[in-house]
Amino acid sequence: MARTVATMHSHAMFTGGCRCGAVRYRAMGTPDFQGLCHCRDCQRLGGGGHVGFICFPSAAVTIEGETLVRTGIGGSGRAARHYCPACLGQIFGTGEMMPGKTNIYAGSLDEPARFQPTFAIFVRSRPPWDTSSAGLQCFETLPPGA
Repeated sequence: MARTVATMHSHAMFTGGCRCGAVRYRAMGTPDFQGLCHCRDCQRLGGGGHVGFICFPSAAVTIEGETLVRTGIGGSGRAARHYCPACLGQIFGTGEMMPGKTNIYAGSLDEPARFQPTFAIFVRSRPPWDTSSAGLQCFETLPPGA
């Protein structure tokens, strides 16, 4: 299922996809924000101490290829996570707390060095061995007003 939407006028473009290449995306413009999530749900889904995410307006993101969607309730409410049905790579997600936004998972970027997180959420669940959020603005749960 290809989802194509109007793109923003910008020279910035982030591209990526799943491990096998069956699902690809491009996100145009400057991300709204970039961060790390240390909630237990992200830890279990990502297999580590956190998941990196880059948030874009959904209208700036184009997805090519079918995705497998799984919904569930995590620390920030009901979320839909999109995977490649072939390789099961986790690619992006959406959440009811952030309508009109798409979170690209940083590990799916073609150029992962472009990921520049500025904050971390759910640090109350951060394992002691995960020091990735040192030096970032940290929130025990979600930022105030989220």
